[in-house]
Amino acid sequence: MIQPPQPLSKEQLFTLDPAGAPVTNKLPGELRNFCFLLQPNFSMMALTSAIDALRTANLLSEEELYTFRLVSLDGAAVCSDLGFSAMADQALEELNFDHLDAFVVCGGLRVELQTPPKIIRFLRQPELRKKTLGSLWNGLFALAHAGVINDKKAVVHRSNRASFRETFADINLKDKAYVIDHQCFSCAGGNSALDMMLELMLEARGKPFVRGICDILTCDRISDTGEPAFLSDQADTQLPKSLQDTICLMQNNMEEMLSAEEIASLVGITRRQIERQFQRYLGSTPTRYYLELRLKRCHQLLTQTQLSMSDISLACGFVSYPHFSKCYRQYFEVTPSHTRRQS
Repeated sequence: MIQPPQPLSKEQLFTLDPAGAPVTNKLPGELRNFCFLLQPNFSMMALTSAIDALRTANLLSEEELYTFRLVSLDGAAVCSDLGFSAMADQALEELNFDHLDAFVVCGGLRVELQTPPKIIRFLRQPELRKKTLGSLWNGLFALAHAGVINDKKAVVHRSNRASFRETFADINLKDKAYVIDHQCFSCAGGNSALDMMLELMLEARGKPFVRGICDILTCDRISDTGEPAFLSDQADTQLPKSLQDTICLMQNNMEEMLSAEEIASLVGITRRQIERQFQRYLGSTPTRYYLELRLKRCHQLLTQTQLSMSDISLACGFVSYPHFSKCYRQYFEVTPSHTRRQS
């Protein structure tokens, strides 16, 4: 049964950092030897962005600073999301941990979210737990299924955030472009893969070296804070700050919805001002926008999880399944059951 929201401070409800800034905590040491696990339909953009940073760093140095290898479940080539196959250097079980610093699971929009048992067993090996683990796009699902990131901050592609949070409620998932948290790093997509790799190099190699990589790869400059710039997938920064805050409050409070009065109080403007902003910038009303956010979250949970219809309706703030089903059908023009069957 859904309980009415308790009075909370704005800091408790709204935790978005300015401009969706990445979360960075120091690694125990420099990572120089990487291994990337290819899964069927992996994001070629995310993989090549990460590898580009490593190869370009080697071009700028008089020595081979970084090495990488590609592995697959059986050692065979793996087809990417673009239809091109990448050759694996070896099978997963053949990987030697002696010269390995970081093991990265590659994901993509159409990567299967149910991790094969063989990969889970591999990730749980004690020898690998001593290494740094990483993920690209939604490769985080494999690390989560293996139970090796329970105490870490992490990110996943925005299309998978809702299902990930429902499936792995104990993992500290951030709405960021990338996160580096001690012996774990993760990024949300192709653009952020490059920025994350540059951030990994920054402390050991310094700003001038990383700027050289940026110049070659024609990516954005590094900011004065020392953080690589990235294309934020957070709220549109052209919107008024109060409207951005309102949207984030809605996104972060779906199961126990906030009233219009509570949102206005937390944002610091009147309810009427919020309504005018929604009409001017989004061509909608706050109530309609909030409902659409919840219905889109329902759609993600229907297609990406095995949660029951009633659990999904409750998780997205609907007091009853019939009410949820009616709203869903009006918005998507199909029933929730139809969506589940087609997923």
